Order: sequence, then structure tokens, then C-alpha cells
Amino acid sequence: MGYPVYVVAMIRYVEENITEGKIDYKKLEREIGFSKAHIRTLFRQSVGCPLVQYVRMRKIKRSAMELLNSSESIIHIAYHYGFSNPETYTRAFQSVMGMTPSMFRKTRPIVGKEKLANGIYSIGLLKQKEKRSDTFMEKEIYKNNDSTILYGVTKVAYGCYGGMTPFPMCLKACLEYLGEDLEYADAMVLSAAAFRFAWNRDKWDLSNVDIFHTFEESNEIYRVGVEALGREFSFLERKEDTTKEEFISFIKKHIDEGHPCIALGVVGPPEACIITGYQRNGDVLLGWNFFQEESEFASCVEIDKSGYFVSDKWWENTDTQAVMCIGSIVGEGYSIKQLAENAVKALTPRDETAYSKGVKAYDAWKNALQDIKSFHAKDNYSVLFEKLLCHMDAITCLSDGRSCASSYFGKMAQSDKSNGDCCKKIAEAFARTADAVARMRELYGSWENSDVMLKNLADADVREKTCILIDEAQKSDLEALELIRQFIEAVSSFA
Repeated sequence: MGYPVYVVAMIRYVEENITEGKIDYKKLEREIGFSKAHIRTLFRQSVGCPLVQYVRMRKIKRSAMELLNSSESIIHIAYHYGFSNPETYTRAFQSVMGMTPSMFRKTRPIVGKEKLANGIYSIGLLKQKEKRSDTFMEKEIYKNNDSTILYGVTKVAYGCYGGMTPFPMCLKACLEYLGEDLEYADAMVLSAAAFRFAWNRDKWDLSNVDIFHTFEESNEIYRVGVEALGREFSFLERKEDTTKEEFISFIKKHIDEGHPCIALGVVGPPEACIITGYQRNGDVLLGWNFFQEESEFASCVEIDKSGYFVSDKWWENTDTQAVMCIGSIVGEGYSIKQLAENAVKALTPRDETAYSKGVKAYDAWKNALQDIKSFHAKDNYSVLFEKLLCHMDAITCLSDGRSCASSYFGKMAQSDKSNGDCCKKIAEAFARTADAVARMRELYGSWENSDVMLKNLADADVREKTCILIDEAQKSDLEALELIRQFIEAVSSFA
């Protein structure tokens, strides 16, 4: 795929404008510097098919990703990729993929990264998931390129996949790109994020829900989430003596192999985001970030035609704390026993530094709500609002996590006949936690009227009702913890 530079530019143009209708030849003429006729001739000579046919093929392959990994209707996806009607889309899809969109969605073939040209990856139909030995074959091919971009990585934002936890969302999106069919609930459980909960006993702390509190070692959850899938894990933390050049070298190595990276920070707070490419030899990064459209954090960010953020100030952001990569398949992944043991580690009641963690965090949360001195009538708006954010973050964390845990063990109950009854009870216990938390949320109202929410948090009666529900949630979490321990014993004895 060593195409001439101008053909690579055409391929890049197609990927950047994939959801547009017809090709804008005037725009393409300006970008490439050739006439429409010459562009069409050069492209056909180099790639072996007309540009119009190539564009349609790329639209179909990119849309295939959405068929597998979104709940959008086939009609919606057809219109999104510029097809005028479902019939036209279905005929085009069958000619490229050999089956109709509905059959494709039902049979779920492997869709993942495909190399289109030097420095350009996107989505294609794969015969098998990539193993590490496959990656070695292409290593170092693009080391002299000043840019590589992976097109077609699914956008991540709060609420996508029905979730609210950035790292598992990034994990799912990256795995989709690599051809792995991963449910969001599974990503939450595999990383143990579904079982996390922490509360700072000394203050109202907005970092309570950060997933680095899940285990004793703050970065362990990232390794666990990747290795649980049987994939290679690479990690670089930003320490006092870490250089920008080290970060760039790490990112370029993995992006050039066609593997998106997950970083902490880049744009805004140190939440997980996805790096999908680089330009100017790594000085500029592209990708998806949960804060790229928020004016408070995005003043130095541009948005690429693909929707990716473009940032040349990512290193100056001191919240850029780490970068990691999900590599190729290297093993079988974690057993159900290992996943259960990680759940126990996350749920076990304990104190670590100023934080109460696991099931013990409920006590610290309840104490904070019952501390009358923390809710003086003279508290200004910003102080109370910060407490509200902290409080609602805890509710969201538990709702998201325990719902996923319940879903996962519910599926286990169906597939693991020997331990089905225990898995069913675990799923039911986590469902009770999620239900108690949902009733907590109802006590405060919605963010559409934050003044009402603030008033409710300041109301001692509302807080006392919340504490009753906290006790209820803690009780069901303790039940789940004990049941998971019994599950581990049962699996161990069976083995």
C-alpha cells in the first residue's frame, strides 16, 4: 500500500468526510492541487477502482462498525452515511459485504482496524482477531512518517453505551476498533470498575469516584482491565523526570502499529480519553476526549473533520498523567475466578489513607450527610454546589457500577449451569443496590433545576431519607460480597 503522496491525501480526505453525501470535487481539487479529471485518473491507476466506487465501499465498511456496536436503526445508519434510502444502502451493503445489513448485524462478523495506506488505518472486515505475532510483521514500517491517523474509532462521551465511567467506555471503543465484541457492562466488570466506591473521610472530595481508588495501587485497574481480556498491556506514567519525548515515542510506536492509545488528561481533567493519531511527529495529538466540547477546557483545542480533537498543548496540560495501550491478543484472559477475586478486592471494606473504600465507604458517606456542621445556613452557593456534585457523583458511580455488575452476573446465571443459582443471587443483590440508589436520585430531582437539588441537599429530612437508603444499599452490597466469596469457593472446589 505504498501509494503516491497525493493518493494517500485522497484516501485521507475520504475517511475525514465519510458521512458526507457526494464527493465535493471542488474541495478535493483545492486540497490535492489537481483537476477533477486528473484526480479520478490518478486514483483509478493507483488503487485499481474508480474513486466513487472506493468511497461507497468505505462508507459501507465504516457503517458496518455501527451496525455491530450501536443500537441505531439500519435506516438511521444508512442516512448517516449519505445513502438516500434504505434500499440503496442494502444493495450497496450486500455487494461489499456479501450479506444484507440485517443479516450482518445478526451474524456479527469480526470488524476491526484495516490498513488503507501508509499512516492511515480505518475499519474493515477481518478474518480473525489480531494476535501479537501479526503485529510483529508490520513493526517499524511507518517510523519515518510525521503522522498516522486511525479513522473510525467510535466516539466516547458521557452517556454513550449507556454508561458514565470513562475508562471502560474507552476500553470498549478501542476493543471495537481492534475487532473485539465487548459489552459495556463486561468492560466495567473486567476492570472491576463496576465494584468500586470510595469516600474521603476528611472532606467532600470530587475525586471520590475516580477509578484509581478501586485497588490499593492506583494504576492497577488499567492493567487489570486490559489483561483480563488476554491482551498485551503497555503503560507509561508521567513522573517528575518523564519527558514529552518519551510520551511521543510511546504513542507513535503503538499508533503506527494501528492500536489506539488510552491517555489520562490531554484535554481537561485526568479522565481517560482515546488517542487516535498524531501529526507533526507527535507534537499534535488527535482523538476523543470527554471534555473536548466544553469551553472551560477546550480553548486550545481544534476539532478535526473526523470529529477528533486536535491538540498541540497536550503536554502543557499538567493533568496529562499517563498513556497506555491495548495491544494484540497474547493469552486467554482472566478466568471467572480471577474476575470474582478482583470484585472482592474492590468491595472489601477498608481504609486506605484518607479514604474509606469498598462497602465501608457507605459509612463515610452517611457520616458526611449527617454532619450538621457541614450544612450551615450561611454556606455560600459554590460550597453547597460542590457538595452536591460530590454527592450526585457517588449516586451515579453506584448506579452505573452495580447495574453493570447485576447485568454481568445475570448473564453468568444463564451460561454457568453449575453455579447458576449463586450467580442469580449475586445479580439480584446488585440489582437491589442499584434500585436503592435510583430511589436516592429521585429525592433530589434532575440537573434541569439545580436550585431544587441544592435545596433538597440542604434539607436535613431529605438527607436522613438518603441515609436510610444508604444503609439499604450497603446491606445489599455486603450480601453480594459474601455471595461472591461463596462463588469463589465453589469454583475453586470444582477445579
